[in-house]
Parts: sequence; structure tokens; C-alpha cells
Amino acid sequence: MESEVAPRRPSISTLQMTVSTMREAITIAYLLTESNIKGYVQPVTLFALISVASSGVTTVDKATFFELATAVAHASCYIWLYMLHFDSSNQMDPESVKEDTLNKPWRAIPSGKLSIQACKKWYVAATCLLVTSSSLYFGGLPEAVAFMMETWVYDRVCGANYWWGKNIINALFYATGQLGATRVAARSMGSAEISRAGYQWCALLGLNTLTTIQIQDLRDQQGDRARGRHTMPLVMGDGPTRVITALFVTLWSVVCPAYWAQGHFTLGFVPSGLIGFLIVLRMLSRRTVEAGRLSWHLYTLLWLPSLYLTPLLNQFRLY
Repeated sequence: MESEVAPRRPSISTLQMTVSTMREAITIAYLLTESNIKGYVQPVTLFALISVASSGVTTVDKATFFELATAVAHASCYIWLYMLHFDSSNQMDPESVKEDTLNKPWRAIPSGKLSIQACKKWYVAATCLLVTSSSLYFGGLPEAVAFMMETWVYDRVCGANYWWGKNIINALFYATGQLGATRVAARSMGSAEISRAGYQWCALLGLNTLTTIQIQDLRDQQGDRARGRHTMPLVMGDGPTRVITALFVTLWSVVCPAYWAQGHFTLGFVPSGLIGFLIVLRMLSRRTVEAGRLSWHLYTLLWLPSLYLTPLLNQFRLY
């Protein structure tokens, strides 16, 4: 009688190698996307969450906590794949490596954890993953394709070399992400869609980005000068750029809440007005690189979310 052969178990060394490979891949993916998680993934995901939680932006009526949690998970994964595609495309360029060595030496390639050739493989994998997941699972394929086209223009057609081109592309980046993430979040709840007011709201926020996104260039002037870019601070001067940006931040702090206020003074005016005033004050009074970085974080992590909250907050009338 033949004895049964016990199934082979993976050796400890094989498991250790697998865990080590996964840890290395996660580390590289984080290093590639780290700088855009705060600046893009978090605010765009928050926009999608608020859009499905508030009435008017989508056709969602009332969402449960579980539905909102599912929407956040879907939208954040979907938008993070945007950044994995964008960052692997952007960072494999030799000129970007030179710039990152000055501005962001902790990134995957300048720190020596990833080669340019390996980054190209990450780019191919990220592209395939974004297309496959958005077409088969998340939804939002049209926006994902549009984002990839925008990335190609930004990186391969030198769309970021002149301030007006960079502002236009960045406005499209945010508008595309907001539409895509909101569509994915709404789709996770069933057959919900973006409303007409929602499309108009995204267009208004796109104009906001177009006229204020140059705040990010106040902190990157050394790297932009080394790469030969013609950003607004380098073309118009640091002082005029700060004044122009301050005026537009003030303008949008009023216009965006007014879109939903319907002629009333509502709670939506308060956060955007206070945070906008703080950013304007900092931009005009503090001009160091560190101050520029903090102003950028205030812009992306506080001011933009305060604008996104207006559809919810404008339900509370103060006058």
C-alpha cells in the first residue's frame, strides 16, 4: 500500500523572500506617490466623500455610514492609482531626477532605491492596473483615460515648462480627478450619478485651481530654475505672484460658497474665509522655502477642503 505524500509547504526562506519583496514594493510605491498623497489623493477623495454625502452634487439621496465608508475606500484607491501612474511617469525622466535631487532627495530614484529603467516598468504596470481596475471594477474609465492623456502632455510635451501650461494642466488634473472619484464613489452606492449642478461645481473648482495652483511654485523655485521651467514666480517675480495668488484666494473664498448659498449668508462662508485669510497673510508676510511648503499644505489640506464642504455647510443659514 502506497503511503500518502504530505503536501509540500513553502520553506521559511521562500516566505521571508516573498514578504521582503512585498515590503520593498510597498516602500517603493509609497516613495513614488508620497508627495502627492497630501496634495492630491486626500483632497480629491474628500471631495468625492462630501459630494455623495451632500445633496445636489450627485443623485444620492441619503447614504448610510457603510455606504460612505465603501465610497471612500473605492475613491481613494482609484485616485491613488492616478498618482502611481503620474508619479512613475514623471519621476523616470532624467530632468525630473535632477530636480528631485535638489527638492525631494528622499524619492525612490534620488535615494537609490529605484533605477530609471525599473521606474519605467512601474509606469507600465501602473498604467495597466489603472485601466483594468477602472474598466472592470471601480468605473470612471473615461476620466482615467483623460488623466493619462493629461499626464502625457505634462511630461512628454513639456506642458509644465511654462506657468500658463502648468496651471491649465493642473486644473484639468484636479477637475478630472474630482469627476472620476465622485463617479466611482456614487457608483459604489448603486446607480447614482453626478448631477448637472455637480458638473458645474467641478467646472467652478477647476477655474479656482487654474488661478491659484501657482502657490505650489513658491516653494519649488530652486528646482524649477535648475530645470529651466518658466513658472509664474520665475517669470513675473516672487512678489507679484504672491499678490495675484492672494487676490484669487480671497475671491474664491467668497465665490465658491456663494454658488450654493442662493443669496443667503451661510455657514459655508466661514471656514473658507478664515482659512483663506490665513493663507493670504502667510503668503504676503513669510517668504522662506519652509513657509512656502506650509502655505501649500494649508492650501491643499485646509482651504480646498473648506471649499469642498460648502454644499454641506450652506444648508445652515446665518443670515
